Amino acid sequence: MNINKHLEEKSISSLLWLYARPSMFASLITGLYGIIDGIFIGQKLGPAGIAAITLAFPIISLLIGLGLLLSIGTSILINKNLASGNHEMAKTYLFKGVNLFFLFAFIMTIGGFFAPQIMSLLGKGTNEYIVNLSQSFISVLLFGSVIYLAPIFLNDILKNLGKPREAMFAMIVGTFINLFLDYIFIFIFDLKLVGAALATLTGQLVAASIIFLFIKKNSIWKVKRNKYHIKFLSYLNIIKTGFTSFIIQVSTMLILIIHNRLFLQYGHELYVSSFGIIGYVLTAFWLLINGFVGGTQPIICFNHAVDLVHRVRKTIKISFIFIIVFSSLFSILFYIFPEQIISIFSQHNPQLFNITKRGFYLVMFALPFAGINILVAMYFQAIGKSKTSIFLAISRVVVFMVPLIFILPNLFGVNGIYLIVPLSEVGTSIVSIIFIRHNLNKGKFYLPSRRLNENTNT
Repeated sequence: MNINKHLEEKSISSLLWLYARPSMFASLITGLYGIIDGIFIGQKLGPAGIAAITLAFPIISLLIGLGLLLSIGTSILINKNLASGNHEMAKTYLFKGVNLFFLFAFIMTIGGFFAPQIMSLLGKGTNEYIVNLSQSFISVLLFGSVIYLAPIFLNDILKNLGKPREAMFAMIVGTFINLFLDYIFIFIFDLKLVGAALATLTGQLVAASIIFLFIKKNSIWKVKRNKYHIKFLSYLNIIKTGFTSFIIQVSTMLILIIHNRLFLQYGHELYVSSFGIIGYVLTAFWLLINGFVGGTQPIICFNHAVDLVHRVRKTIKISFIFIIVFSSLFSILFYIFPEQIISIFSQHNPQLFNITKRGFYLVMFALPFAGINILVAMYFQAIGKSKTSIFLAISRVVVFMVPLIFILPNLFGVNGIYLIVPLSEVGTSIVSIIFIRHNLNKGKFYLPSRRLNENTNT
């Protein structure tokens, strides 16, 4: 099995073009499910619909976090074992990841029975109509958790098996189905947020089916494996390796909950709608950067596993340059065209428009710093230093975000709420750069540093 052999032979620039380009596109296409829902709901139901979706964001973040935990944890361990020639172990991790996937999906499905209580709690202080809309959306997604999580879980695995274009194709097909059904369910059948959720699940089901067919055709599927090999340790390794991505999504979930509460405390429901529109726009940025960084992960992981350190350093250097340039251009775009972008989601409320425009100006400057944080987190995950990655993710919340939550709203009101996340990204990026520079230059600055040649998470 010569899979991924090209990862140590091709130039880094060629590999980034091969892996990052389709990964960015596939990631954006994946996220278009939510963005498309927001556009249709905003045009159909106005600020109330956007507010309802915004209240549901924390639960969506939790679902995505579980999917990424399994996807990244499983795919990295598969890649490492393929690089070392241990194909049986690679297949073991594939099937253990599948087992965890069904367990997590079952737990989230149970949560569907408690959707009314969950959304009543998250929507406290919001009018009953908005809470009911949000509850209907989340109920459908939670009961369809196994479908919603499937393409998130399988996408990175397929990319790490050397099939980034196939992963992109699957997500494109699913997105077009979601787009078509969104229009049918929301505008023709008037199913409101239930229609948006059903359209999303249908698109996810189609994408997952296509990805699974590609994975099943891969030669790893033909490898004989001992199903009892490291039966429990392998589950723990998957969770440890992908835990940083879960922490990031959980912190996002908490941020959304706190921001919604603060906007209702210091402002009113239009600020929640405004935050939702900004969140949709920022989602496009996060998806593109996450896609690019996800494309670097197989390159870093494989070359680190075979001790080609110079190729790892070159990958990081090129990636840093790309992220700074891309993020800066993205920020400038939104500073120049805020009216045109906001109007995609809402055209009927001048007050919402002005609030959202001001929020854009307060948030967009931090995008380059956020991109750096995503890259550094993925780097430490890819080389097996998940504890360092987790440390950086937690410090972003504990060291920077929590103090700012108590300080900025009291000083600047609603403007201070918009500034919490951007300033947290700036502070975290400084710490992240210090950590990655020490690691790349000395190879010793990571947590914990018990043994220089410690086996990575296994």
